[in-house]
Amino acid sequence: MSSNSTKKSRHGCWTCKGRKVQCDQGFPTCRRCAQARRECEGYGLRLSWPRDNDKKRAMRASVPLTDTQMPTSTGYTGCDPFVNVTSQSIELFQYLTSPGTRTRPKLGARSLKLWRHPRSEVPHMELVHYFHQIAHSSLATFSPTTSHIRDVIMNMMFTHDTVSRRALIYATLAFSSLHRSGLHRQTMLFKVAALEALSASAKEAAQGPAEAAQHVAACMILCAFEILLPSESSGEWLWYIRGAMEIVQRAQLGNRSCTCTNVKLVDWVYYHDSMSRFTLFHWGHKYLAVESKNPAFTPVPQIKQGARILDGRTAPPLTIPAHGILNILSEICEVLLDPSDPRSQDVSYKDKLRALEWKVDNIPSLPPLTDATKPDKARADLEFTVQLYQTATRVYLARASQNPLEPSVNLDALIDEAFAGPIQDCYCRHFFPLLILSCEARGEDQRAAILNLIDRTERKGYVRSMETFRRQVESFWIQYDLHGDDDRILNYLSLMKTVISSNPALPSYV
Repeated sequence: MSSNSTKKSRHGCWTCKGRKVQCDQGFPTCRRCAQARRECEGYGLRLSWPRDNDKKRAMRASVPLTDTQMPTSTGYTGCDPFVNVTSQSIELFQYLTSPGTRTRPKLGARSLKLWRHPRSEVPHMELVHYFHQIAHSSLATFSPTTSHIRDVIMNMMFTHDTVSRRALIYATLAFSSLHRSGLHRQTMLFKVAALEALSASAKEAAQGPAEAAQHVAACMILCAFEILLPSESSGEWLWYIRGAMEIVQRAQLGNRSCTCTNVKLVDWVYYHDSMSRFTLFHWGHKYLAVESKNPAFTPVPQIKQGARILDGRTAPPLTIPAHGILNILSEICEVLLDPSDPRSQDVSYKDKLRALEWKVDNIPSLPPLTDATKPDKARADLEFTVQLYQTATRVYLARASQNPLEPSVNLDALIDEAFAGPIQDCYCRHFFPLLILSCEARGEDQRAAILNLIDRTERKGYVRSMETFRRQVESFWIQYDLHGDDDRILNYLSLMKTVISSNPALPSYV
């Protein structure tokens, strides 16, 4: 019988628990309290608050009335140092501790803010210039910089006129307009025009490599559009990744003989495809509808939870560290079993886990520098990104495969190193490693460091709003604390799936 959480021991009343004495669990009040003439506080769920010397529990701080941006005792410099427990948090806790009896609760959807006040009829070239100067920085790529993919898109936009080129132009205008002014009439007109051009491009019988690459780039820009402003349809960005992958395979854009431009484009597609597998693995709803009525995409049946987006996808053509860690993460999502599954005790399964651990720990390094090449910031940033993903993937594999009834793997040194170094000083535009490391923040100092990191990243303006992501992280922390108070053993994989599935829209962690 599977269970999301297992009690360590039977519980007494809150009075006996506070006195640290054995309770006879009499109902509605225990006899021990009655004999001691003490008030029995019962057995129900309640919220408790941290003591002054308790660093395990939720963050505490006093907010000055005169300045909401002053540092607090936790080290958090933002305007809201509290992690609030809501009725939705309690519903989520009850769902985790009573599996099969309730519908999975959802995090409440908040209204999305416009980036700037809408301005109608912005000239096309002004939007193109805005994309070249500013908006491209919100494109999610594995590489720390987005200028390389920006240059690929700009070069494709100013080539000979084709239907796929028009799709790319309108998609870029829609993305730039959304980033600049928010969702308004002109933005939607650009998106509709891009979809119509994509539909016409998909119907072309003979599509050369250049046209195929433009089609793929248009799909990826529209994917970025949906990630920037997700809709309640829960999966639109996934349509575009699927469409892009189909064109990549059909036109064989990932072959080694392809141009450098196509290689950069395919790298971008593979990154989104790999990270979408992580989301789909944790998306707890039985089916995810990715079928689109738009003829720009090939009609496909619904995808079951955790299913592959493209069963016949070829491996990335380059053996660089970026592809190495992404391939391993995809493989982990295909191999992992819930610790309550009897198959998780098989010797063959444990051998697979050990093999995956070895792969994570032995990611190939970047090619060595030659006399003609000098170290630069871009290379250093890429090495840091690979290391960040490597750390996060190692932690995720250990936690997700861990049987809650067995001693946990000691990752303290790895986690402490991350919190002592990059988390304190840098910003992070990659949601996956930030999510995994945020879940490891137990004390208030570590949680304050995570919140400061999120604030620094938002101030950089490189990524979409992180409000929903921050609420997910806080939801993890609240469940850790509630389970700690209730002396229940937490199933990491079940919690990860529950929190991710409680989103009203399919989240992306690129």
